[in-house]
Amino acid sequence: MKVAVIGGAGKVVWGAIRDFVEHPSVDELLLADLNLEAIEQRRQHLGSDKVKVERIDLNDHQALVRLLDAYDVCLNATSHHFNLKVMEACIESRTHYTDFGGLFHWALKQLEFHDRFKEAGITGIVGSGSAPGIVNVMARYGYDHLDQVHSIKILDGIVNFNAPEDSFIPPYAIETLIEEFVMNPYEFRDGKYVEMTPFSGQEEIDFPDPVGKQTVFNTIHSEVATMPLTFQDKGIQNVAFKLSLPKRFEERLRFLVNLGMGSKEPIQVRDQQVIPLQVLSQLVQKQSFTVPDGEHDDHKALRVEITGVKDGIESKYVLHSVLHPYKPWSDMSQGVFSVGFPAAVTTRLIGSEQIKEPGFFPTEAAIPPKIYFRELAQRGIVVQSQFTQTL
Repeated sequence: MKVAVIGGAGKVVWGAIRDFVEHPSVDELLLADLNLEAIEQRRQHLGSDKVKVERIDLNDHQALVRLLDAYDVCLNATSHHFNLKVMEACIESRTHYTDFGGLFHWALKQLEFHDRFKEAGITGIVGSGSAPGIVNVMARYGYDHLDQVHSIKILDGIVNFNAPEDSFIPPYAIETLIEEFVMNPYEFRDGKYVEMTPFSGQEEIDFPDPVGKQTVFNTIHSEVATMPLTFQDKGIQNVAFKLSLPKRFEERLRFLVNLGMGSKEPIQVRDQQVIPLQVLSQLVQKQSFTVPDGEHDDHKALRVEITGVKDGIESKYVLHSVLHPYKPWSDMSQGVFSVGFPAAVTTRLIGSEQIKEPGFFPTEAAIPPKIYFRELAQRGIVVQSQFTQTL
């Protein structure tokens, strides 16, 4: 298959790129980005004949259509703000599509493209990293095994044990993190979407080692937008997503947000206007961080609780996975690996037509859990399940 990565210079997509280069099903890999120098450096670093690079401006629709026309499937690794533009181009070029997520509001807009994707004969999936992504397929597993589904709670805990004390190392894209901190999150409660405030709904969760006890809080995420729609036929009433970040990082990010560094509104600095978020993003990208002893030591725990009824009895599935740095890829953190690699899995499943129903779907509506979990296990991501009933 021929795979196009739009936003090939991004941080977390590196995990997907490494998988594409190594996987025998991928015959050609295009890295496209506005920053041609960055993707050329990646091409040289990879040293693979299957990798090609192209400069692309996402505001040039026809150029993007021409670029995608030669490829079977597209992984959109840009900001969710560009999702709709890339989807429009995929419809015209008839290229399958997936991305890292739609951050609630964008995801709902993306689902409106279902009929157009179906008419074009292509498949699109929103949210193919770890969250959204892995957690959606976990929820689907529980849904498939219950007769009724009442509630779903998604918990995501992240720690980083070797970040220097004076560092500011985002686990994923700083722009997305900022939006997760400043935008109002939602829960689906008693059959309705409920808008909440940032950092609401705090809970202490005892994740498996090495993540341990963490304080999670509501964060705006697309799982809360899509699962009530996907699982409505079994009576879903409640969906929540809660996140914890490395403590020092979270404290510093809160400080910067309160200071105004997360703002997208221009401010006057001497004789020119600057956008604080863009300044922060550039400063983060310029950071130099060497991993102590050459080994990353960041980890993530994913836990999904699905409650409902099985054979007339109140039942509960708890699926969990602890993700670590992937040692064969020592040049990337767990954060990059655990978002990028699952996205590569979804991209390959679409491109190889193991997922072939045309239309546009959330992850939980399109991906077969057993096939997906087997693919994740190839690089050490293991999903475990516990089932209990209240007699």
